[in-house]
Amino acid sequence: MEIKSILKPEGSVVAGLATVAAVYGIYQLELGSVSQAHATKPNHGANETSRKKAGYTALVLVAGLTLITRDGNVGILGAGTIVAMELSYRHAIMAHPESGKMMPPGGTEYQPPELQIVPEEPSTGTDDYYGR
Repeated sequence: MEIKSILKPEGSVVAGLATVAAVYGIYQLELGSVSQAHATKPNHGANETSRKKAGYTALVLVAGLTLITRDGNVGILGAGTIVAMELSYRHAIMAHPESGKMMPPGGTEYQPPELQIVPEEPSTGTDDYYGR
């Protein structure tokens, strides 16, 4: 089964670039600029939620436009833009604004269990097996 694009080659390029612009616009509307995301606290919950929302919205848009136009260029350029925006924003969200170092999300680090020693009660010598 062959999928035939409804666009001419010139239209395919224009539709692909329009998809790139639409994905970029979605991320800008949801999250603001990358420098704004980089200036916030690392792994801030609002930024993470907005990034996920922008990613899903852009994915639905690219999939819909690809199905409507039946053009692979739209899908390839749109998906590539989503990947590029995700990497840029993930780095900006995870980096500490002062040091620039990547910070792991809070609460996900391994914490070894603390050793708790329960003191034994002194034995009187008259206790039977069940402690009576």
